[in-house]
Formats: sequence, C-alpha cells, structure tokens
Amino acid sequence: MSPTPKPHLVLISGAWHTPAHYALLVSKLEARGYTVHTRQMPSIGNPDPPTDLSQDIDATDALVNDAIADGNDVVVLAHSWGGFVIGSALRGLSKTDRTAQGKKGGVVRCGYIAAFMVDEGFRWKEEELLPNYCVVEAPYVHVTSPAPFYQDLPEADQQHWFAETRSHALGSFTSPARSPSWKRIPSAYLVCVDDAAIPEKAQDGMLQGARDLGASIEVTRVNSGHSPFLSCPDVVVEWVEGLAG
Repeated sequence: MSPTPKPHLVLISGAWHTPAHYALLVSKLEARGYTVHTRQMPSIGNPDPPTDLSQDIDATDALVNDAIADGNDVVVLAHSWGGFVIGSALRGLSKTDRTAQGKKGGVVRCGYIAAFMVDEGFRWKEEELLPNYCVVEAPYVHVTSPAPFYQDLPEADQQHWFAETRSHALGSFTSPARSPSWKRIPSAYLVCVDDAAIPEKAQDGMLQGARDLGASIEVTRVNSGHSPFLSCPDVVVEWVEGLAG
C-alpha cells in the first residue's frame, strides 16, 4: 500500500514581509517532503498599492487552488497580518465544501503563526496603527525599526531582515475583514510568547474571541519573538508537521 501523500502547504506572509523572509522555513519543509506554495502578496512592495484587501484575498485563493490542483489536501499557514488575509479568504475551498460539490481535495486545516484572528467587520483605523514601529505615508505604511519583529536575533541579522522588508498598502490594513474562514476550517495557533509586535496577551485575546464564536483551535506556545521561522525554524517545522501530518 502506498503511503498517504502529504498535504500541500500554502504560506501567506506577514505585513511588509516577502518570501525571502520565509525561505529557510520553506527549504526545511521541502526537505521533509512537503510542497510549499507562496508568493509576494499584492499589498507588499507594490508601486500601485491596493486600496482594500480584495487583491490579497484573490491571490491567496489562487495559490490555494494551485495547491489543490487535481485533488490535493492543503494546509494554509499564515504569519501575522497573513492571518487577516486567510481569515477573509478560502470561501468554498475547504475540503468539506469541495466534497459537498463533488470535488476532491481542499483546505483541511489552517495554521496561524502569531497571526491576526479577527471577526467579520474588523478593521484598523489609521490612527490605531502602532506608531512605535510603523509610520503612515499614504498610500503606504512603512516599518521604522527591526526590533518588534526580530528582537531575539543577533543585531546583524535584525538589520539584514529589516532591509528585506517592503512598503505595505495602507488600504489592506484599513479595509474590513470578511466572514472568517476559522469559523469553518479547523485551525492551529502558534503563540509567540516573547512577541514584541503582537504581544502574547493580544494573541490570547484573539484566540479567546474566536473560541467564543465557536472556532476549533489547537494552541501551541513557543518562547520566541514575532519571527520564529528565523529564530527557531526547527520548532516551527515540528509544529507544521504536527498539524499537517
């Protein structure tokens, strides 16, 4: 009997981040036999920035459809702002939904890495964007310091990865979230205990809010800053293997 194929993985980045930031994690997952699909999101480093979240949702759904292909199971991973995106995306793409349509494959689980998990209608107001590490210069939001993302990395590494960040579209921060996929798709959450960008208390608050609305979420904690895929990538790989199989 042939072994059960591994699900394909789709990875959605955090704000200001590009696939370069996740390359080490992707290579380690590929070494474990996973196929990983990722791309730079439309809101990031775009000279014609989107005015809302729709382009990022469409890009995510296109990646997931590519991963499903002829019937693959898919696990969708999101870091930070990426949770805002996958929460609003994936409509009709769960394995449950596709099975009901007579189709094979689909999203079987989502994994959130220190990621936003918010309900329909949530939106940031421009004045609420954190002033200690980002600045609004419409139509963009720029980050001003590496520390909130990489404080548990050596200084040289912090500067390297900060140099890889790109502008982010203001519109995709301030547009409202859509009906959340985490109400329909089982999810896992990797809480970053030492996170300086989204503190542990804020992550726990989002988790409790989602659970109060009926979400099924398995929680794991890691003693890491906001970017465990850089500071402790092997821990993230083990977590992904645990939720993806």
